[in-house]
Amino acid sequence: MLNYLSAELWRMTRRRLDLIWCAAYLLLVGVVALSWTGAPLHQTMEGFRDFLVIGLYLGYPLAALADGEARRLGTLRNEVSYGLPWGRIYLGKLCSALLAGTVLFLLTAAVFFAVGFPLSEHRQIQPDRLLLAWAGLLTGTLSAFPRYIGAVGLAHLLCFSLRSSGLGAVVYYGYLTFGELFLSAVQIHGLGPLGLLINSVAEAVRPYLLTSSFFTYGTENVPPGVLESWITGLLWLLLTSAAGLVLFRRREIR
Repeated sequence: MLNYLSAELWRMTRRRLDLIWCAAYLLLVGVVALSWTGAPLHQTMEGFRDFLVIGLYLGYPLAALADGEARRLGTLRNEVSYGLPWGRIYLGKLCSALLAGTVLFLLTAAVFFAVGFPLSEHRQIQPDRLLLAWAGLLTGTLSAFPRYIGAVGLAHLLCFSLRSSGLGAVVYYGYLTFGELFLSAVQIHGLGPLGLLINSVAEAVRPYLLTSSFFTYGTENVPPGVLESWITGLLWLLLTSAAGLVLFRRREIR
């Protein structure tokens, strides 16, 4: 597995187009950081915490980067015909996407603060506000990262299960943008005990939506905690990986 993973990571760094879009994304991060020019440092940190939601929308490009158009180029068929285990292929590409995403996240933070930190206002900073900003940034990061993992797992499932990468992107972004919004807004009025049951189930599911760490759903207005976020991310990863492996084994590779 380590040899396969290292080969996948090497291949991912050889594609010039992918490197170009990564560079363009990091340039955009720097431009966004410029919007906090002259703001107090704690506001810049809060701005980065709010910016963390962008990671969910990078899940599909990362999965596509790991897939590398393998079906179109025939490399996936070659890997299967050479006798590589199906699980090694699927999980190896998934791990490479997760590692690439981790590196991209670290680069995002580095670029944002490399631009935003020197341009922030450092004078007359209230220690308590700065401490709260650090705590919020740490909590936000620890809550967001496992949801990124779950999002990449979902994107990887779609990349391997759907023949069209365009359709996979539509399903992925459609679910994040509209699907989770719909699930978060389910509220049945009437239907007696059945309506109450549906509402109870919906309320229990809402904290485990991928976006619930960034957008608060429900009436209590309390975002999920770090532990709940890790449970959510790992559940998404395990369930999507299990489904992806089953579908991948049953699919005919052309």
